[in-house]
Amino acid sequence: MQGTNQKYNTLESVFGIFLHSCNTPQKVIDALAHMGITVSHNAVHDAIHSLSLETYETLWNMGQTLLVAYAYNNFDIDFKTHVPTVEAKSHDTLTHLTSATLIGNRNWF
Repeated sequence: MQGTNQKYNTLESVFGIFLHSCNTPQKVIDALAHMGITVSHNAVHDAIHSLSLETYETLWNMGQTLLVAYAYNNFDIDFKTHVPTVEAKSHDTLTHLTSATLIGNRNWF
């Protein structure tokens, strides 16, 4: 499935990022990469790093224009385990998170 030209490996790259988003173990990604179904584990991490850097730069530039609004939301998630454990300790499963959104009009940029 993979070609020698990197431009032909779009499907494999997207599938690799999908596998990463599903928390697929590295051994599985490596096995699929050897079969030619996806790109290597290192290539997936390089792609994610590149996409993250581009997103960071885009958001930073949008914030510098002062034409966007920031919206913050605090929320709690209770991560309870589905498998009972033998441990006598009670773990705090409540997690406090904050999300942020940049709101702007595409025509302003």
